[in-house]
Amino acid sequence: MKFQADTIVYDIEKITRYQADSRFDYNSQLNMPEYSWFEIASKWLNRLLNYIFSGRFEEKYTTPVMIALFLIALFSVLFFLYWKRPELFMRTKKTAAQSYETEEENIHKIDFDREISDALMKNNYRLAIRMTYLHTLRILSDGKLIDWQIHKTPTEYLYEIRDRDIKLPFRDLTTHFLQVRYGNYEASPELFETIRLIREKIKERIDGRNG
Repeated sequence: MKFQADTIVYDIEKITRYQADSRFDYNSQLNMPEYSWFEIASKWLNRLLNYIFSGRFEEKYTTPVMIALFLIALFSVLFFLYWKRPELFMRTKKTAAQSYETEEENIHKIDFDREISDALMKNNYRLAIRMTYLHTLRILSDGKLIDWQIHKTPTEYLYEIRDRDIKLPFRDLTTHFLQVRYGNYEASPELFETIRLIREKIKERIDGRNG
């Protein structure tokens, strides 16, 4: 039995010509195009907007919309952080004269009238503001509006208050206190008087609420 010889001829010139022809580049059709995360998000958002607006949304507006949504999300996060932890946005002063703590003081063991009076006699308005804030916590605790604990933060107490008529002035008082404590705000006689009046307003509303 005779076997026929293999007559297939490898034409290098022809193969090279085929490889150079893009019509025969089958591998390129199998490779998925690479997109950046921004391009993927843009295409997704464009499809979504076209769906919402029934195909009448132009693709050139997709990028401005994405930027606007990003800025809205960023400002929302910053606003939430400021509302939850305003002290994070205030510069701290670490000098011994200006550094003071409130977490380790038991508000139920302080004679506030005496402490505030002594501070005012020495023109120490920073201490007077501090004591007025702590006194307000004592008033809120006695009124069963907060659960005072020695290591709680000011914003935690703010979130515990449900009565809006008391929450709003206490928020203002807390903001002033934190600005003096963490920020670059002067503890002036005028600021002390503002805080004192807020404390009195809170006390009157609690007395009226419990009366």
